[in-house]
Amino acid sequence: MNFEQKLKQDLNKQSEELDSLMSENKSLGGYLKLGFSSNMGWMMKAAYGLGVLFSIALFYTGYQFFTVHQNEQVFWGVLLILSFQAQIATKLWIYMQTNRMYISKELRLLAARNS
Repeated sequence: MNFEQKLKQDLNKQSEELDSLMSENKSLGGYLKLGFSSNMGWMMKAAYGLGVLFSIALFYTGYQFFTVHQNEQVFWGVLLILSFQAQIATKLWIYMQTNRMYISKELRLLAARNS
């Protein structure tokens, strides 16, 4: 194989890699799916599961807060605030990890364009 054929193969390979990097879904769903593309995808699944559990806890404690006797409202109010804070922390972590993967993908795309 001569140099010219090897160069053509390398350019075709880089072009295919660039095309695969550029073929992205610009919707919110595509953005959120990007978080699962790393080797920590299992942790993202666990975080989404925790988010669902904290959402259920938030609705349950909110319901209890508004329906219990006045003497117990402080207890359920504190639990409501704690479940709300836990849900916020979980969702922030999910979005931070997804954003980290998005930035990493953009940097790889930029490096591929410059090489």
